[in-house]
Amino acid sequence: MTLRELIRMIVVLTCVTVVCAGSLAAVRLVTREQIDYQQIKFIKEPALKKILTDYENDPVADRIQIETGKDARGRPVYATLFPAKKGGAVVTVVLEASAPGYGGPIGVMVAIDPKNDRLRGIAVTTQSETPGLGTKIIDDPSFGAQFAGKPLSANFQLASAGGDIQAISGATVSSNGVSQAVIRAVGLYQSVKPELKF
Repeated sequence: MTLRELIRMIVVLTCVTVVCAGSLAAVRLVTREQIDYQQIKFIKEPALKKILTDYENDPVADRIQIETGKDARGRPVYATLFPAKKGGAVVTVVLEASAPGYGGPIGVMVAIDPKNDRLRGIAVTTQSETPGLGTKIIDDPSFGAQFAGKPLSANFQLASAGGDIQAISGATVSSNGVSQAVIRAVGLYQSVKPELKF
């Protein structure tokens, strides 16, 4: 193989690589909005329906994004809030936060009454916990019910850490993941509340 053939092969491979990378980037840009909508529709909306009651609008269609800071590269980070309205007034705001569990991150939707600063309820959206043990965070309704009705000033830590929440026996790490996700969601809500015009 001559030097000229080698250079030609490198140029051709480079062109093919650039075209493929550009095509993949274009497909990602075109489909990103649809992928985001599908994640909301099939992962977050079922959780919303579990914790929202007595509302008249479509919280998914009325969702709003608020910038909550910057990532390590300086790009803006956004939180999505789902407002539930009745009679034109926002009666509940739902947002998601996550925290580490035993098998990976646990995503939790948290419903907040903005008028009284109280939790209305929680629902787990994503998890990869051990079936039969860690998944009790979803299967045991009494665990999630512990959060409902509490003021935002409550201590959402597990009782073993001095908080108000009883862990599920055999699923302490998973229970703690939910607890920490709720704490993050409450902190996030309190940090963006001044920007909300409800």
